[in-house]
Order: sequence, then C-alpha cells, then structure tokens
Amino acid sequence: MEQMNAPKYAQTNQEILGHLRDQIGFILSSAASYDNGFEGEAKRLAIAIRILVHDTNRSISLLAQLGKRNIPFYDSANPAHPENLLSTHRLIMVKISTQGGEFEAPLDNGPPSRSTTKKIGFERLWRTDIVFKDKLGSTFSRKDIILSFADNEGGAHIDPLLDQSYAQLSRFNSLGWKHVVNEVKKDFPSPVPPSVRQIAHEVLKTLKDEFPDEYQEASRTQTKRTIG
Repeated sequence: MEQMNAPKYAQTNQEILGHLRDQIGFILSSAASYDNGFEGEAKRLAIAIRILVHDTNRSISLLAQLGKRNIPFYDSANPAHPENLLSTHRLIMVKISTQGGEFEAPLDNGPPSRSTTKKIGFERLWRTDIVFKDKLGSTFSRKDIILSFADNEGGAHIDPLLDQSYAQLSRFNSLGWKHVVNEVKKDFPSPVPPSVRQIAHEVLKTLKDEFPDEYQEASRTQTKRTIG
C-alpha cells in the first residue's frame, strides 16, 4: 500500500522514451487491427493518443514529459469553410458501395485539397481546430472526439451518461448523411471511430518525424510480432 508523503522515484529520460516506444507500438498494432476490420480498436487508439498528449491537473502527458507536446503536428483535415451552413466532417471521407454508405479514414489518400504534408501547432490541432460541425450546430475538436471516446465509450471507462451533443453525433446521425439499401434510406454509421483512426494517423506521422529511432524500434517490434 502506498504511504502518504513516501519518496518518489523519478523515471529517467530513457525510461520515458521506452514508454513512448510502447505507445507507438500500441498505436501501430491497433491501427493495423482497425484497418483489418476490427472497429473496436479505435478505443485503444483513443487511449494511446490521450496518454501521449492530454494533460490534466493530476497527470502529465507523455510528450509533455519529454518536452515535446508543443511540436508541430500533421494536419490532414480538409480546408475549413466557416461560411458553409451544412454539416461538415473534415477528417474523414464518405464511401459508397453496393452495401451502402459509411465514413472512412483516408489516411494519406483523398482529394488534392487534403494535405499530406501540412503541419500546425499542437494547441490549434487539439483544441481550436473544428473538425465536425453537425446540422444541430454543435462543433467538435480533435480533443472533444478523443476524450469523449476514450473516457466514456470503453477505452478507459464506460459512462452511463453521455454529453448530449456527442451522443447525437455518435449515435443519432446528427451529420445527416443517409444511404440507400434495397430502396430503404438508412443513417450512416458513427463517424467517430474512423475519425479516431485518422487522428492516430496524424499522430504516428508526427512521431515518426520527431522520434525516428523510437518509431523504427516500435515498428520493428510490431513487424516481428506480426510475422512470428
């Protein structure tokens, strides 16, 4: 049992970098699983992203401990058009097939308007850049999406009560997209999991640039695990 006011051990920089390698490996593994069809892995992606970048009054993010939280991050969102009165979804794409419609994470694909090289400051990326605006007028940042999904949807905790605007986005098609299956109109599924996957893609690209050695080591370990 932990004693009050007991001495604390300060983890070394190498130990913190080891934790970073672990988190990169977790994201690589969950991203591969998500891309192979297991949508539930988006919950683990959200948890890893939260650990990497989200500070609270009681905890310091991993990147902040390394003095790297405020580095420029890749921004893969479509350009914002504030004058647009319709619902918008800047991180994800619409996919239509014979089975119907869904949202998907484009990763580095998509139209020329979607940059694969642009970087912006962390605070703008995390807090102020609006990536969703629904038909009810609610807006969502990357922080809103990641924390709602990680903290309330089974990543770290399952909350019986959800913020109403988030519930409308994730469950009740507040973006308003519909597809037709056998001449019946149906709502698109939740845009949240593919958005989390796209944010994970942005984070991975950023970490690959900033921590190439740790990224390569995590990637090698992941490759060995997959092959073995």
